Amino acid sequence: MRQLKTTLTLSVLVTALTVFANPTKTFGQTKYTGYQYVMNDDDYYSFKYTREYKEEGNVYTTIYKIYHPTKGYHTITITATHYKFENKVKVDVKDAGGGIFAHINDEETTYETASMEPFGFRGTVGALGGNRVPNQLMVKFVSNKFENVKVVHVNGTEPGTDNFIFYVLDEK
Repeated sequence: MRQLKTTLTLSVLVTALTVFANPTKTFGQTKYTGYQYVMNDDDYYSFKYTREYKEEGNVYTTIYKIYHPTKGYHTITITATHYKFENKVKVDVKDAGGGIFAHINDEETTYETASMEPFGFRGTVGALGGNRVPNQLMVKFVSNKFENVKVVHVNGTEPGTDNFIFYVLDEK
């Protein structure tokens, strides 16, 4: 019994010394404020999101995690993929819960010459709905390296529904 106490005490002491002697730094990811435009309500609702950049060869990916406005859990994932040699950007909107019905919508746009100006397209809903309705897809480059993109507007409407939803992210 005495040997067990000594072993446990020694284990606790070694663990404590390891933790205090080698402190690790943790960094919280910055949360930004975005908006969801719901056409049936003709209103904008704010939410928090994070943004992460990745690079794999000449494919540059920006991943947005949208958090539920009141409950705080990750609810929607928006992934913008820039195919640099094809001058193409594809944006996917998915339910973060996964499953076979996780896919909500995807949009794609191309460009001839890279610039720092936002690009994409207005879309029929925006054309019919007026100036309050965001663009169906609008993206812009993060820097003049023209690699990763930020999503400014994207259509997040599930197919077959009549309530159009748009996500407004990096407008500034």
